Amino acid sequence: MKKVSNYLCYLFILTTFIGCSGDNNPTPIPAPTPTPSPSLTLTPVEPPFTLQNNNAKFYQDISYGEYERNLFDIFLPPVSEATPLVIFIHGGGFTGGDKTTTYSDVGSIQVINYLLSQNIAFATINYRLLETNETEGVIKPLNDSKRALQFIRYHSSALNIIKSKVILLGSSAGAGASLWIAFNDDMALTDTSDDVLKESTRVQGVVAFDTQSSYDTVNWSNSTFSEYQSAGFDFDTMVNLVGEETVLRFYGIDDLSELNSQASVDERARLDMLSLMTSDDPEFYLSNTINDYIFPTNSEQLLHHPLHSKALMDRALETNVPSVVHLPSMGIDTRNEETIVNFILRKIGN
Repeated sequence: MKKVSNYLCYLFILTTFIGCSGDNNPTPIPAPTPTPSPSLTLTPVEPPFTLQNNNAKFYQDISYGEYERNLFDIFLPPVSEATPLVIFIHGGGFTGGDKTTTYSDVGSIQVINYLLSQNIAFATINYRLLETNETEGVIKPLNDSKRALQFIRYHSSALNIIKSKVILLGSSAGAGASLWIAFNDDMALTDTSDDVLKESTRVQGVVAFDTQSSYDTVNWSNSTFSEYQSAGFDFDTMVNLVGEETVLRFYGIDDLSELNSQASVDERARLDMLSLMTSDDPEFYLSNTINDYIFPTNSEQLLHHPLHSKALMDRALETNVPSVVHLPSMGIDTRNEETIVNFILRKIGN
């Protein structure tokens, strides 16, 4: 948009100058060169683990944007018909982690191989991480994750993907990113020269492990941990557990006082996937099996507390969004024996 605005200013000045001159045949001003549509070159490489179907293809480090970490890998079934897709978004607190996480986990390898056997493709993405003296905040990796989805959809023909059949799968930060994308209204842009950003961001479902409920952390004492308020849980509790520097980096600010500025209030609302959830949003599957249902006393307990999933489940009930939830430490299990793979097959299986 900035480039377009600059061009219009230049056009206005130049037109005014010509209009004041005596030249009745001014040289035509050329139209701005449109942004070229991104190309996609696919070269299969050796997969990072043994694929049960030897004819399945693996493509590595496909660039979906201009930044170094704007890369994704994808496993494609060896079929002529277009296939559904699962996109994995890795965890790591938006400060670490990598798309290759699934390649060293036995359970993940089994899931990928099974999905391929069911003619479902599997992609895993990287995104930009939060840095020291961060200025953009968490919206940066969130927007990268969104763009990766849109890029894959834009190139659905080349990748043999059914763009209307996509599931997002993530752990921790990747789970939150998946829910943020899913609970937003369609973020496709119409007034842009970037064709990738014109693609829809709506998906058919989300699988989220150990997620956070919202990225408006300032309001966690009300939205997520309200039952602990009587025991002293408040905003300062959150800051003390994760560290002030983590909060500043997360929002791209220099001082905690900025969190109450109108700009930060608006940004926090934009990041609050819990409040963004509405009745037209996709079904989601939540699982948190490793964290206890206790007052959090460290960062791990806070960020992966089962109350995050409980808050999402409660909001889903309010908004009539279907959900499947497994929180054994809270005695909650609505799965009816449906596994994560079964959920994926139910939502996008052929």
